[in-house]
Amino acid sequence: MTVKQVGRPSKVQERSAEILRATVAVVAREGLAGVTFAKVAEEAGLRRTLVLHYFGSREELISAFIDHAMGDVGTEILHRGSGEHSLRERVGMMLAPGAYQSRDDLVVWKELVTLSARDPEVAARMRELWDSRWLPDLEAQLAEEHPGAPAPAVAASAYALACLFEGHWGFSLQGVADDDRTRHVQRAALMILDRLEE
Repeated sequence: MTVKQVGRPSKVQERSAEILRATVAVVAREGLAGVTFAKVAEEAGLRRTLVLHYFGSREELISAFIDHAMGDVGTEILHRGSGEHSLRERVGMMLAPGAYQSRDDLVVWKELVTLSARDPEVAARMRELWDSRWLPDLEAQLAEEHPGAPAPAVAASAYALACLFEGHWGFSLQGVADDDRTRHVQRAALMILDRLEE
């Protein structure tokens, strides 16, 4: 009789997540241009060859970083407080300190936004995140909260809220968004939601 040997459990998900977190730190510190296997490996406390094993090329690493690491950040922001807070409260939270888990996440996001102006591939990936993931997700939440609102009004409201969010956090990095201005942008967001009631 042969006994099947049980191998070690796969560490693919754990290692990949660890490498992507390290990539966030490197991008926050040095920009996307500064991402190398050596720097990511050093940040993660891993060997360079191990990073290369999980991500066969720099392009593959950057692609996974944009799609998964930053894609997940946006989705988490959209769903933070679900079940605990009303949509109105959650929209306010998206414009309040703490919307991003860390300053690095915000810095990295704005780095990608800026890079989109120069790199068509990054722009396409970012557009895909907005068009296929975040805007439809926000539209679904708005439609659920406002079932009588017409679909075009829901889509327009989701886009307007996204514009407020993007602008507000861009100003935040520049030191322009103080407490009063944050309250103003939160009120503007609530006015957009109120329009769906009409």
